[in-house]
Amino acid sequence: MTTPTWDDLPPALRERIADQLTATGPAQPVAGGYTPGVRVRMPQADGRAAFVKAIRTTDPFAATYRTEAAINRALPQGPGPRLLADTDADGWVVLAFEHIDGRHPELTPGSPDLPLLLDAVTTLHDTLTPSPYQDAPNFADHPVVERAAEHHEAMKGDTLLHCDIRTDNLLLDDANVRFVDWASAHRGAAWLDIALLVPQLVLAGHRPEDAEKHAAQVPAYRNAPEAAVTAFASSITAYWADRADQGGPELRQYRQRAREAGWAWTAYRRS
Repeated sequence: MTTPTWDDLPPALRERIADQLTATGPAQPVAGGYTPGVRVRMPQADGRAAFVKAIRTTDPFAATYRTEAAINRALPQGPGPRLLADTDADGWVVLAFEHIDGRHPELTPGSPDLPLLLDAVTTLHDTLTPSPYQDAPNFADHPVVERAAEHHEAMKGDTLLHCDIRTDNLLLDDANVRFVDWASAHRGAAWLDIALLVPQLVLAGHRPEDAEKHAAQVPAYRNAPEAAVTAFASSITAYWADRADQGGPELRQYRQRAREAGWAWTAYRRS
């Protein structure tokens, strides 16, 4: 299926969105993302810009756009971009956020961005406990921990977890880390967001033991039950392995790399 463009939206809907955002110029395509939706940047009258994403209501990912809108409405100011507008009409779900002029942080070994991220995650969890969005699903029900059922009790909590902390979902703006794309958010124990980050550090070039040392700088992870973390690592690796050949080319490639990182992480924890 061909990825839709801004011009595929009905003209009246495009005009309505542009009016809502006080757009002063044409929509400019933005690269990236795993979902087959529209992604554009629109300049605004106040000199700022809006990031707009849209997807057809018939697309299976439309539900995640609606979830992302609901969660961003509940977020306090700071952790993520402000939701400027959202529309569910004319066969499209459209979300508009403040455009953050930042860069994706580097998570490679020795990167000065890594301490900033770990501090930001600690602050994030302090801010989002108790969860400001009580309708978020419980992480213990997430399929990535299906094979760790005996440790689900240790995964329960009332922190709103981002659940998808990857380089492309992070923006560094004047030494402030902003978390974007909240569609995967769940409620649970704070250590889970860091456990999800560990294989991302392995993917960025860290040895599993070094990734663990970085993760342990976050109190929630440092105090997590060891057996539960090991069961988590094994379960999420099995999840990636089961789905390594599913999805589009980019998603398959990511899952295959994540599976290998998970194998290395699990082997370290069991050694």
